[in-house]
Amino acid sequence: MEGNLKIFNPLIIYLIFCTRSRSFHSHFGEDNIKFNYEVLDFKNSKKKLNGSRYGVEIDHEDNSNHIQVYYEKSVTNTKDTISKNLYVGKYTIKYQYLFDKQSLIFLYSKISDNLMEEVDNGDIYGVGYNYKRASFIYYFSDYEHFNSHQGDLKYVFGDKFKVILIGKYIRLEDKNSNGFSRNASNRYFTTGLKLHTHYKNMHLGAGAYFGKRAFAIMKNGFKVQHHSMEFKRSYMGRLGFRLYKDFIFSYKLRISCSRGVYPIRIINGQVQKKSPWDLGLEVLA
Repeated sequence: MEGNLKIFNPLIIYLIFCTRSRSFHSHFGEDNIKFNYEVLDFKNSKKKLNGSRYGVEIDHEDNSNHIQVYYEKSVTNTKDTISKNLYVGKYTIKYQYLFDKQSLIFLYSKISDNLMEEVDNGDIYGVGYNYKRASFIYYFSDYEHFNSHQGDLKYVFGDKFKVILIGKYIRLEDKNSNGFSRNASNRYFTTGLKLHTHYKNMHLGAGAYFGKRAFAIMKNGFKVQHHSMEFKRSYMGRLGFRLYKDFIFSYKLRISCSRGVYPIRIINGQVQKKSPWDLGLEVLA
């Protein structure tokens, strides 16, 4: 088992702006198309060279329905010790039924991984409930040899300056049935804090997660950490601008402290440094 390693992981932050919005992140009556692109640079990895990741999301919200469909593709060029490059695809659909400052949440995500057969064709299901500023969602990750149960509790304080408290509880099922998850803990608990404010066409945000986690569902269900990494803590900062009426540019940088905890083929405890920039673009239809 390797010691703690730092991973520099810049990710795009998806923002929603609208001239007819009722609040900064509400986009009632709007259709959105969002794009993100990321360059990956694994300078100190023994098995990875470089790669790229891109994603596209279609987002629609009306009086009683909020639908989000997201596709993400990443390509990682590997060294000669690996017979082929790594390709990962993730497909996610999220539906919320809105009523009286409440919502019912349903999510499904599918993973396609050409090298990690332990998690290839994995299915993630989510169901939750939101009431005003509080929300809870339960995720069930169904992999071939093991499963993951996760519960997320979140509460939002403030309006123009928001403080978001997050708690994540993860329990692994049948983890000892295979070498991919055997060295993981049975249970994890992670707490998170996010800050957000905005002024005219600019917004600022920061956040941190404390406490170990593995095989976690992040970013409200749109990010799945399905590779064998145990994260200890993460720090995030973000900055966004509205360049034109219907175009938004945003940037996010995340620094995580993690380690490889399972004896697998691709990620095996080596340092993985990624380039410190990422570009995102959102088009409001």
